[in-house]
Amino acid sequence: MKLLCILSALGAGIWAAYNIIPVYKTEWEVQDVFDTIVKNLSKQSATVIRAKLPDLLHAEYIDRNDLPIEFYDHLQIKTDGHTVKISSAYHVTLWLLGPPENTDSDEGYTAGDLKGMDKLRDKARLDYHFGPFAVTP
Repeated sequence: MKLLCILSALGAGIWAAYNIIPVYKTEWEVQDVFDTIVKNLSKQSATVIRAKLPDLLHAEYIDRNDLPIEFYDHLQIKTDGHTVKISSAYHVTLWLLGPPENTDSDEGYTAGDLKGMDKLRDKARLDYHFGPFAVTP
């Protein structure tokens, strides 16, 4: 019985890491791209940098679908011919047990309205806010 509990806890930790690590890996790769941009493209215009960004992200093995549309909506690139300041902000929600099923997805829900397994699904939700940023030194 003790071994079963240990293996269950270990399995749950591995499952959580399996879901969480790719989110952080993508954020680290985006930060690397931003650092590369401010280091190597500081003399380029914001339009040129914005045009090259998809290729730079692809070079880091970041698919366009790996980042939410919110990343592109909040993307800010400011240049003055010598320095570049690039930033964005986005939010990622991980549903380790899946999203609540008995809710109206268009209107959202409150935790008090959930019943049964949906309560557990809501408690296993992880929200991450990222704000990659880089500026030419």
